[in-house]
Formats: sequence, structure tokens, C-alpha cells
Amino acid sequence: MDKFLAKGAYPAYPRTMGRERTFTKTRYRGVYYRESTIRLIAGRPDRCFIVWLADDEGRGRWHTVGWASEGINEKLALAKRQELIQDKMLGRAQARNAKATVADAVDAYSDWARAEGKAIDREISRYEKHMKKPLGALRIEMITGGMLTALKADLLTKLAPESVHHCFAFLRRAINHAIAEGLHGGTNPLATGRSGTFTMPKVRNACERFLTPGEAKRLLDELRQRSPQLHDMSLLSLKTGLRSTEIFSIRGQDVKKGTGEIFITAKGGQRQCVHASPEIIDMLLAYGRMPGERIFQSSKGGPLKWGISDAFGRAVDRLGLNKGIDDKRNQVWFHTWRHTFASWLAQSGEVTLLELKELMRHERIETTERYAHLIPGHQIRKLTIIDETLRQG
Repeated sequence: MDKFLAKGAYPAYPRTMGRERTFTKTRYRGVYYRESTIRLIAGRPDRCFIVWLADDEGRGRWHTVGWASEGINEKLALAKRQELIQDKMLGRAQARNAKATVADAVDAYSDWARAEGKAIDREISRYEKHMKKPLGALRIEMITGGMLTALKADLLTKLAPESVHHCFAFLRRAINHAIAEGLHGGTNPLATGRSGTFTMPKVRNACERFLTPGEAKRLLDELRQRSPQLHDMSLLSLKTGLRSTEIFSIRGQDVKKGTGEIFITAKGGQRQCVHASPEIIDMLLAYGRMPGERIFQSSKGGPLKWGISDAFGRAVDRLGLNKGIDDKRNQVWFHTWRHTFASWLAQSGEVTLLELKELMRHERIETTERYAHLIPGHQIRKLTIIDETLRQG
């Protein structure tokens, strides 16, 4: 539209308006004026400033700003046009956000996560089973803290705190993604801490149990009989401290025989490198995977989407390792391999806390300090500080 108006005058209103009016373009984009035939200002025809703006359908619309005799000039008219543009953009965002439901956020996040190669099938399954019915159809801005607290209390009667935590954590990530993509312009109702009031379910599942050498050998033997692949995954975790999700991420191209390195996608999506013994490297290469193929695959081929096989739990039950133990922190599960890796290193007396932090790839030393009590003489050495202080006095 502007390219025609820039030529000079343009008939502004439809003929049904009566007489034809001519607008003259100013030096500012989208700003025009028409001169009055009857009103004067300082001996010259008064000017009425008008701005042109396209609507959502692309049709040109005129908006009258005001007369020069009322204090309006080209710059004020331009400011009005910019204000109208901002209002239109805000209106579009509000219209879009008003339609953004929890289900919309989950769908958008799922598409993005799968495109990024993230395994979210289990999280989607939890959402479909426990969260979709009460929340899916609701617009995000309609969700209140009371609704979330009630849902949390209900789920805690059916699921373990860890599972409930996973449900809400997934939903929080989905809504954060919706905010980042402009699908929701408000706040995240699942925000915690200073930015929110919701409280996530407390999970106290830090692993305390680690295997003895005898238990580890028996479990590995049992797993070898049930599932050679599950045995190899367990041995890999025991000897490198890798998490299950990190093991799932390993591809053929990630195993480097010459340097003894394994490249993984670590917690938080970071690319990291761990070192492994020649025996472990050879074990992984023996699968003969192509560079882009996952080393460990499902029975039907392709990546492992549902986590560790139930065969692990059956092997543990067969050996009675969890018999009579209700506290998950003291039960044996796949993560116990990583905890055993760290505990055996700490007990050796040959690894400092800082070295253990690097081997475990912890972000904070506080996380590694849970193993401090296993370092031989650690507490005794600390207590000698008191004796030494007394002697100095």
C-alpha cells in the first residue's frame, strides 16, 4: 500500500463516504496529512494527520490522529502509529496465549524434545496417565496453586514421591518451553522458590546402599544369564560410574579405542568424555554398531525408550538383595552401580574428594561429600584437630 501512497496523493476513503479526500505522504513511513479547505492556522490551511496501518488480513486501515491546530505534528503522528503497532502485536500475543492449554504446551515440548533426540516416552506416559485428564484442557493461566496442591496430594496416595516429582517436573519444563516459544505470555504456575509458590514433592531417594564385591559378582552373573546386554550395561556403570541415561546415549562413533574414551550426553544435555579400561572399550565395540547407531538397543532395534529392563528387578529379587528392605535408599536398583563405583573408590583411600568429584562429574563438591565418611580415617583426621589445638595451648 505504501508504495502507491509514496507517489504523492491517494484517495483515502471509499466513494460511499461522499466526497473524495486526498492524503499527502510525509517523510515518515505510514504518516500522512490532508489539508482543510475551511480551517486555517497561522494563515495556512490546517492539517489533519492520519496514519496508515495494515490489519491482520493485510487490508489498509486509516487512523485519524488530530489537527495541527490541536498541537499534532508529524512526529506525534509517527509515535501514535508505533503505539498502534505495539497494541496490535500485544493483541495477537494475548489472543494466542488465551488459547494455550497445558496440552498445547506438552505437545510443543514433545515435538521439540524428540527433534533434539531426547527420550521422553516414559514422561509422556506419566503425563497421559496422571496429568492430562485433570489439567490438559485447561489454559495455562487458569491453573492455580490450589489446583496443583490438590493434584499433588491425590497423586501421592497412588504413586511414590519420586514418580510424582517426575510428573510435575516434566509439566514445568513443558510450560517453560511454551513461555520461551511465545505460546504463553504469563508466569509458570509450577514455578518454585522466589518466582513461585508451588512446592514440588519432596524426594529423599539418595542412594545409600552400595554392593559388596561378592554381591556385585553374583548380580552380574545373574544378569548375564537373563540379559547379556543388561549385564554389559551394569558392568559399564560399575566400572565408569555412568548413569543409565548416559549409557543409553552412547553411539558407535562415541567409543574411541585408541584413547580409551567414551563420549556421552550427560545430565543437563552436556557433552562429556569419560575414560574406560581396554576391556570395557572392547566390550562396547563388540556390538559392531554403525557410527550413528546406539550401542545398547531395544529388542526391536533402536534406542531404549523405557529405561532399564524389568529383568534387573527380577535378578535382584532372585538373589534376595532387597528382601525385607522397604526404604528405597537402601534397596538395590540400577543406580546402585554408580553409587558402588563411588563408594569403592572412596574406601580405597587412594582418591581424594576432589578427585572423586571429577570422576563422578558432580557439579558441586557438596554432592560428593556424601562419600566423605567412607574415606579411611577421614573423620578421625578431622577429630585430631581438637587434640592438636589443645597441645598448642
